Amino acid sequence: MTDPHAISKAPLATGGVLGVFAHPDDETLGAGGLLASAAAAGVPVDVVTATRGEAGEVIPPDLAHLTQDPQALAHTREHEIARAVAALGVKAHRFLDTEPGLAGQRPARFTDSGMAWIRPGLAGPAETAGPDAFTKVPVDVAARLLAAMIRRVRPQVVLTEEPDGGYGHPDHVQVHRVTMRAVELAAMDTPTEAEDDPLEGLAPWFVPVVGWIVEPADRYRAALRWLEAMVEHDPQFGHRGDVLGTTSPEHELPSLAVPPEHVDLTIDVKPVLPAVVEALRAHRTQVQAVTVLDRARPENRGLPVCGWHAVSNGVLLPLLGTASLRLAPDRNLVAELTDPRTVDGLTRDRLAGTEGVDRLAAYLGGTLS
Repeated sequence: MTDPHAISKAPLATGGVLGVFAHPDDETLGAGGLLASAAAAGVPVDVVTATRGEAGEVIPPDLAHLTQDPQALAHTREHEIARAVAALGVKAHRFLDTEPGLAGQRPARFTDSGMAWIRPGLAGPAETAGPDAFTKVPVDVAARLLAAMIRRVRPQVVLTEEPDGGYGHPDHVQVHRVTMRAVELAAMDTPTEAEDDPLEGLAPWFVPVVGWIVEPADRYRAALRWLEAMVEHDPQFGHRGDVLGTTSPEHELPSLAVPPEHVDLTIDVKPVLPAVVEALRAHRTQVQAVTVLDRARPENRGLPVCGWHAVSNGVLLPLLGTASLRLAPDRNLVAELTDPRTVDGLTRDRLAGTEGVDRLAAYLGGTLS
Protein backbone atom coordinates (compact mmCIF):
# COMPACT_ATOMS: atom_id res chain seq x y z
CA MET A 1 0.00 0.00 0.00
CA THR A 2 1.81 3.12 -1.25
CA ASP A 3 -0.53 5.54 0.50
CA PRO A 4 -0.51 4.71 4.24
CA HIS A 5 -3.87 6.43 4.62
CA ALA A 6 -5.58 4.76 1.67
CA ILE A 7 -7.54 2.47 3.96
CA SER A 8 -8.94 5.50 5.82
CA LYS A 9 -10.16 6.89 2.50
CA ALA A 10 -11.59 3.63 1.18
CA PRO A 11 -15.40 3.36 1.05
CA LEU A 12 -16.87 1.63 4.08
CA ALA A 13 -17.89 -1.91 3.22
CA THR A 14 -21.49 -2.84 4.03
CA GLY A 15 -23.30 -5.87 5.37
CA GLY A 16 -20.42 -7.56 7.15
CA VAL A 17 -18.40 -7.18 10.36
CA LEU A 18 -17.71 -3.90 12.15
CA GLY A 19 -15.03 -3.84 14.85
CA VAL A 20 -15.05 -0.94 17.33
CA PHE A 21 -12.02 -0.41 19.57
CA ALA A 22 -10.39 2.28 21.69
CA HIS A 23 -6.80 2.61 20.39
CA PRO A 24 -4.64 1.57 17.46
CA ASP A 25 -3.45 -2.00 18.25
CA ASP A 26 -6.62 -3.03 20.16
CA GLU A 27 -8.12 -4.35 16.93
CA THR A 28 -5.14 -6.70 16.52
CA LEU A 29 -4.33 -7.61 20.12
CA GLY A 30 -7.94 -8.41 20.94
CA ALA A 31 -9.74 -9.32 17.75
CA GLY A 32 -7.05 -9.82 15.12
CA GLY A 33 -7.82 -13.50 14.58
CA LEU A 34 -11.56 -12.90 14.26
CA LEU A 35 -11.19 -9.98 11.86
CA ALA A 36 -8.64 -11.79 9.70
CA SER A 37 -10.70 -14.99 9.66
CA ALA A 38 -13.85 -13.16 8.54
CA ALA A 39 -11.94 -11.20 5.91
CA ALA A 40 -10.32 -14.38 4.57
CA ALA A 41 -13.81 -15.87 4.19
CA GLY A 42 -14.79 -12.92 1.99
CA VAL A 43 -16.88 -11.11 4.60
CA PRO A 44 -16.62 -7.29 4.37
CA VAL A 45 -14.80 -6.02 7.47
CA ASP A 46 -14.53 -2.41 8.72
CA VAL A 47 -12.83 -1.08 11.85
CA VAL A 48 -13.57 2.07 13.86
CA THR A 49 -11.05 3.35 16.42
CA ALA A 50 -12.01 5.88 19.09
CA THR A 51 -8.59 7.52 19.68
CA ARG A 52 -5.12 7.65 18.15
CA GLY A 53 -3.37 6.38 21.27
CA GLU A 54 -1.51 9.57 22.14
CA ALA A 55 -0.92 8.42 25.71
CA GLY A 56 0.65 5.10 24.79
CA GLU A 57 4.15 4.22 25.92
CA VAL A 58 6.80 3.81 23.24
CA ILE A 59 8.91 0.64 23.15
CA PRO A 60 11.70 1.00 20.54
CA PRO A 61 14.63 3.15 21.71
CA ASP A 62 14.94 4.75 18.26
CA LEU A 63 11.39 6.11 18.64
CA ALA A 64 11.73 7.22 22.26
CA HIS A 65 11.40 10.87 21.23
CA LEU A 66 7.72 10.24 20.45
CA THR A 67 7.03 9.87 24.17
CA GLN A 68 7.43 13.63 24.58
CA ASP A 69 5.39 14.49 21.48
CA PRO A 70 1.82 13.16 21.67
CA GLN A 71 0.86 14.56 18.27
CA ALA A 72 3.83 12.88 16.60
CA LEU A 73 3.03 9.63 18.39
CA ALA A 74 -0.58 9.87 17.22
CA HIS A 75 0.61 10.41 13.64
CA THR A 76 2.93 7.40 13.89
CA ARG A 77 0.17 5.22 15.28
CA GLU A 78 -2.13 6.28 12.44
CA HIS A 79 0.41 4.80 10.06
CA GLU A 80 0.77 1.69 12.20
CA ILE A 81 -2.93 0.91 12.28
CA ALA A 82 -3.23 1.51 8.54
CA ARG A 83 -0.62 -1.19 7.94
CA ALA A 84 -2.11 -3.50 10.59
CA VAL A 85 -5.70 -3.47 9.37
CA ALA A 86 -4.53 -3.89 5.79
CA ALA A 87 -2.63 -7.01 6.90
CA LEU A 88 -5.79 -8.34 8.55
CA GLY A 89 -7.78 -7.85 5.34
CA VAL A 90 -9.94 -5.01 6.66
CA LYS A 91 -11.69 -3.07 3.87
CA ALA A 92 -11.82 0.36 5.54
CA HIS A 93 -10.81 2.08 8.76
CA ARG A 94 -12.11 5.23 10.42
CA PHE A 95 -11.40 7.19 13.58
CA LEU A 96 -14.64 7.88 15.41
CA ASP A 97 -14.06 11.62 15.66
CA THR A 98 -13.94 11.93 11.86
CA GLU A 99 -17.70 11.33 11.74
CA PRO A 100 -19.27 14.77 11.24
CA GLY A 101 -22.00 16.07 13.52
CA LEU A 102 -22.76 17.33 17.02
CA ALA A 103 -19.93 19.85 16.75
CA GLY A 104 -21.16 21.89 19.70
CA GLN A 105 -21.36 18.88 22.00
CA ARG A 106 -17.94 17.27 21.63
CA PRO A 107 -14.26 18.00 20.99
CA ALA A 108 -13.09 17.93 17.40
CA ARG A 109 -10.62 15.17 18.29
CA PHE A 110 -11.00 12.36 20.82
CA THR A 111 -7.73 11.78 22.63
CA ASP A 112 -6.35 8.85 24.58
CA SER A 113 -7.44 9.04 28.24
CA GLY A 114 -4.39 7.19 29.50
CA MET A 115 -4.38 4.66 32.33
CA ALA A 116 -2.63 3.67 35.54
CA TRP A 117 -1.90 0.14 36.72
CA ILE A 118 -3.81 -0.84 39.86
CA ARG A 119 -2.35 -4.34 39.98
CA PRO A 120 -1.03 -6.80 37.39
CA GLY A 121 -3.80 -7.31 34.84
CA LEU A 122 -5.99 -4.43 36.06
CA ALA A 123 -5.81 -0.81 34.93
CA GLY A 124 -7.69 2.24 36.11
CA PRO A 125 -8.05 5.94 35.23
CA ALA A 126 -5.02 8.19 34.84
CA GLU A 127 -4.83 11.59 36.47
CA THR A 128 -3.54 13.09 33.22
CA ALA A 129 -6.72 12.71 31.12
CA GLY A 130 -7.33 16.04 29.38
CA PRO A 131 -10.61 17.76 28.47
CA ASP A 132 -10.61 16.11 25.02
CA ALA A 133 -10.11 12.62 26.44
CA PHE A 134 -12.45 9.97 25.09
CA THR A 135 -13.69 9.18 28.59
CA LYS A 136 -14.80 12.82 28.95
CA VAL A 137 -17.06 12.62 25.89
CA PRO A 138 -20.69 11.93 26.89
CA VAL A 139 -21.59 8.36 25.98
CA ASP A 140 -24.69 9.41 24.03
CA VAL A 141 -22.71 11.92 21.98
CA ALA A 142 -20.01 9.44 20.93
CA ALA A 143 -22.65 6.74 20.49
CA ARG A 144 -24.70 8.91 18.14
CA LEU A 145 -21.66 9.35 15.90
CA LEU A 146 -21.02 5.61 15.89
CA ALA A 147 -24.72 4.88 15.32
CA ALA A 148 -24.55 6.93 12.12
CA MET A 149 -21.66 4.76 10.94
CA ILE A 150 -23.63 1.64 11.85
CA ARG A 151 -26.63 2.83 9.84
CA ARG A 152 -24.44 3.37 6.80
CA VAL A 153 -22.40 0.17 7.17
CA ARG A 154 -25.39 -2.00 8.20
CA PRO A 155 -23.20 -4.71 9.76
CA GLN A 156 -24.50 -8.14 10.65
CA VAL A 157 -21.88 -8.54 13.40
CA VAL A 158 -20.33 -5.89 15.64
CA LEU A 159 -17.25 -6.79 17.69
CA THR A 160 -16.00 -4.77 20.67
CA GLU A 161 -14.57 -4.99 24.19
CA GLU A 162 -16.31 -6.83 27.02
CA PRO A 163 -17.99 -4.67 29.72
CA ASP A 164 -14.87 -4.31 31.91
CA GLY A 165 -12.64 -3.38 29.01
CA GLY A 166 -10.51 -6.51 28.85
CA TYR A 167 -8.26 -5.35 31.66
CA GLY A 168 -9.96 -2.21 32.95
CA HIS A 169 -8.48 0.48 30.68
CA PRO A 170 -10.90 3.44 30.94
CA ASP A 171 -11.03 3.92 27.17
CA HIS A 172 -11.82 0.22 26.67
CA VAL A 173 -14.68 0.43 29.15
CA GLN A 174 -15.91 3.61 27.45
CA VAL A 175 -15.77 2.06 23.98
CA HIS A 176 -17.89 -0.85 25.23
CA ARG A 177 -20.51 1.53 26.61
CA VAL A 178 -20.46 3.68 23.49
CA THR A 179 -20.78 0.68 21.18
CA MET A 180 -23.68 -0.87 23.05
CA ARG A 181 -25.52 2.46 23.16
CA ALA A 182 -24.78 3.04 19.46
CA VAL A 183 -26.28 -0.34 18.57
CA GLU A 184 -29.46 0.73 20.42
CA LEU A 185 -29.59 4.16 18.78
CA ALA A 186 -28.96 2.77 15.31
CA ALA A 187 -32.06 0.58 15.61
CA MET A 188 -34.35 3.29 16.99
CA ASP A 189 -36.46 5.64 14.89
CA THR A 190 -35.16 8.56 16.91
CA PRO A 191 -36.08 12.21 16.32
CA THR A 192 -33.42 14.66 15.21
CA GLU A 193 -31.60 16.07 18.24
CA ALA A 194 -29.70 18.96 16.63
CA GLU A 195 -29.20 20.69 13.31
CA ASP A 196 -26.08 18.62 12.72
CA ASP A 197 -27.45 15.33 14.05
CA PRO A 198 -25.43 12.59 12.29
CA LEU A 199 -28.44 10.24 12.28
CA GLU A 200 -30.61 12.55 10.23
CA GLY A 201 -31.67 10.99 6.93
CA LEU A 202 -30.24 7.55 7.72
CA ALA A 203 -32.60 4.58 7.93
CA PRO A 204 -32.53 2.60 11.21
CA TRP A 205 -30.55 -0.64 11.31
CA PHE A 206 -30.82 -3.51 13.79
CA VAL A 207 -27.53 -5.35 14.38
CA PRO A 208 -28.41 -9.02 14.96
CA VAL A 209 -25.13 -10.10 16.60
CA VAL A 210 -22.81 -8.19 18.95
CA GLY A 211 -19.77 -10.08 20.21
CA TRP A 212 -17.52 -9.15 23.13
CA ILE A 213 -13.85 -10.18 22.95
CA VAL A 214 -13.07 -12.72 25.69
CA GLU A 215 -10.87 -15.72 26.41
CA PRO A 216 -11.89 -18.92 28.24
CA ALA A 217 -10.19 -18.66 31.63
CA ASP A 218 -9.02 -22.28 31.61
CA ARG A 219 -7.28 -21.93 28.24
CA TYR A 220 -5.79 -18.58 29.18
CA ARG A 221 -4.45 -19.88 32.48
CA ALA A 222 -2.92 -22.91 30.72
CA ALA A 223 -1.19 -20.58 28.27
CA LEU A 224 0.23 -18.49 31.12
CA ARG A 225 1.52 -21.63 32.85
CA TRP A 226 3.30 -22.70 29.68
CA LEU A 227 4.89 -19.26 29.23
CA GLU A 228 6.04 -19.22 32.86
CA ALA A 229 7.73 -22.61 32.43
CA MET A 230 9.21 -21.65 29.04
CA VAL A 231 11.06 -18.54 30.23
CA GLU A 232 12.73 -20.48 33.05
CA HIS A 233 14.94 -22.21 30.49
CA ASP A 234 14.61 -19.81 27.55
CA PRO A 235 14.57 -16.17 28.71
CA GLN A 236 13.00 -13.66 26.33
CA PHE A 237 14.27 -10.15 25.76
CA GLY A 238 12.54 -6.96 24.68
CA HIS A 239 13.58 -4.26 22.22
CA ARG A 240 15.31 -2.37 25.04
CA GLY A 241 17.39 -5.39 25.99
CA ASP A 242 15.33 -6.01 29.11
CA VAL A 243 14.27 -9.45 30.26
CA LEU A 244 10.57 -9.95 29.60
CA GLY A 245 8.49 -11.27 32.47
CA THR A 246 5.36 -13.37 32.76
CA THR A 247 2.09 -13.13 34.63
CA SER A 248 1.62 -15.76 37.30
CA PRO A 249 -1.22 -18.09 36.31
CA GLU A 250 -2.19 -18.18 39.98
CA HIS A 251 -2.91 -14.44 40.09
CA GLU A 252 -6.35 -13.00 39.41
CA LEU A 253 -6.84 -12.96 35.64
CA PRO A 254 -7.81 -9.88 33.62
CA SER A 255 -11.51 -9.43 32.93
CA LEU A 256 -11.21 -10.71 29.36
CA ALA A 257 -10.63 -14.19 30.83
CA VAL A 258 -14.08 -15.49 31.71
CA PRO A 259 -15.45 -18.82 32.92
CA PRO A 260 -15.94 -21.25 30.01
CA GLU A 261 -19.71 -21.22 30.53
CA HIS A 262 -19.68 -17.50 29.67
CA VAL A 263 -18.01 -18.12 26.31
CA ASP A 264 -20.46 -18.52 23.44
CA LEU A 265 -18.04 -19.13 20.59
CA THR A 266 -14.44 -20.27 20.19
CA ILE A 267 -13.04 -20.72 16.70
CA ASP A 268 -9.74 -21.94 15.32
CA VAL A 269 -7.77 -18.99 13.89
CA LYS A 270 -4.48 -20.76 13.22
CA PRO A 271 -4.99 -20.50 9.42
CA VAL A 272 -4.85 -16.69 9.66
CA LEU A 273 -2.01 -16.40 12.21
CA PRO A 274 0.43 -15.08 9.56
CA ALA A 275 -1.89 -12.11 8.98
CA VAL A 276 -2.25 -11.52 12.72
CA VAL A 277 1.52 -11.66 13.23
CA GLU A 278 2.07 -9.16 10.41
CA ALA A 279 -0.49 -6.86 12.02
CA LEU A 280 1.15 -7.20 15.45
CA ARG A 281 4.53 -6.29 13.99
CA ALA A 282 2.99 -3.26 12.28
CA HIS A 283 2.27 -1.79 15.75
CA ARG A 284 5.97 -1.26 16.35
CA THR A 285 5.64 1.45 19.00
CA GLN A 286 3.38 -0.75 21.16
CA VAL A 287 4.22 -4.42 20.54
CA GLN A 288 7.53 -6.26 20.83
CA ALA A 289 9.06 -9.74 20.77
CA VAL A 290 6.43 -11.20 18.44
CA THR A 291 7.36 -14.88 18.20
CA VAL A 292 5.56 -17.70 16.41
CA LEU A 293 6.29 -21.35 17.09
CA ASP A 294 6.85 -23.65 14.14
CA ARG A 295 3.79 -25.88 14.34
CA ALA A 296 5.34 -28.29 11.84
CA ARG A 297 7.75 -29.42 14.56
CA PRO A 298 6.32 -32.35 16.57
CA GLU A 299 7.27 -30.82 19.92
CA ASN A 300 5.14 -27.74 19.18
CA ARG A 301 1.96 -29.61 18.38
CA GLY A 302 -0.77 -29.59 20.98
CA LEU A 303 0.75 -26.77 23.01
CA PRO A 304 -1.62 -24.23 24.64
CA VAL A 305 0.11 -21.41 22.73
CA CYS A 306 1.17 -20.74 19.15
CA GLY A 307 3.66 -18.07 20.20
CA TRP A 308 3.92 -14.93 22.27
CA HIS A 309 4.44 -11.18 22.25
CA ALA A 310 4.74 -8.38 24.78
CA VAL A 311 3.57 -4.81 25.11
CA SER A 312 5.25 -1.87 26.82
CA ASN A 313 5.01 -3.28 30.36
CA GLY A 314 7.48 -6.01 29.41
CA VAL A 315 5.15 -8.89 30.28
CA LEU A 316 4.75 -11.74 27.82
CA LEU A 317 1.27 -12.44 26.47
CA PRO A 318 0.24 -15.68 24.79
CA LEU A 319 -0.48 -15.83 21.09
CA LEU A 320 -3.34 -18.31 20.92
CA GLY A 321 -4.57 -20.36 18.01
CA THR A 322 -8.18 -19.68 18.97
CA ALA A 323 -10.41 -16.62 19.34
CA SER A 324 -13.50 -16.38 21.50
CA LEU A 325 -16.64 -14.30 21.89
CA ARG A 326 -19.32 -13.72 24.45
CA LEU A 327 -22.54 -12.62 22.77
CA ALA A 328 -24.38 -9.61 24.12
CA PRO A 329 -27.86 -10.31 25.52
CA ASP A 330 -30.58 -9.56 22.94
CA ARG A 331 -27.90 -9.33 20.25
CA ASN A 332 -27.28 -13.04 19.77
CA LEU A 333 -29.62 -13.63 16.83
CA VAL A 334 -27.23 -15.81 14.85
CA ALA A 335 -30.13 -17.30 12.86
CA GLU A 336 -30.44 -13.93 11.07
CA LEU A 337 -26.90 -14.07 9.67
CA THR A 338 -26.75 -14.48 5.89
CA ASP A 339 -23.92 -14.50 3.38
CA PRO A 340 -25.32 -14.78 -0.15
CA ARG A 341 -22.81 -15.31 -2.94
CA THR A 342 -23.41 -15.48 -6.68
CA VAL A 343 -21.99 -18.67 -8.14
CA ASP A 344 -22.49 -19.53 -11.80
CA GLY A 345 -25.25 -16.96 -11.98
CA LEU A 346 -27.10 -18.41 -8.99
CA THR A 347 -27.40 -16.80 -5.57
CA ARG A 348 -26.46 -19.16 -2.78
CA ASP A 349 -26.17 -18.59 0.94
CA ARG A 350 -22.74 -19.67 2.17
CA LEU A 351 -24.33 -20.43 5.54
CA ALA A 352 -27.06 -22.72 4.23
CA GLY A 353 -27.58 -25.73 6.47
CA THR A 354 -25.86 -24.21 9.50
CA GLU A 355 -27.49 -23.16 12.75
CA GLY A 356 -26.61 -21.97 16.24
CA VAL A 357 -22.97 -21.23 16.99
CA ASP A 358 -21.96 -23.30 13.97
CA ARG A 359 -23.63 -20.64 11.84
CA LEU A 360 -21.73 -17.83 13.55
CA ALA A 361 -18.45 -19.76 13.25
CA ALA A 362 -19.09 -20.31 9.54
CA TYR A 363 -19.96 -16.65 9.07
CA LEU A 364 -16.65 -15.65 10.66
CA GLY A 365 -14.78 -18.12 8.46
CA GLY A 366 -13.72 -20.46 11.26
CA THR A 367 -14.45 -23.85 12.71
CA LEU A 368 -15.48 -24.47 16.28
CA SER A 369 -12.62 -25.25 18.62
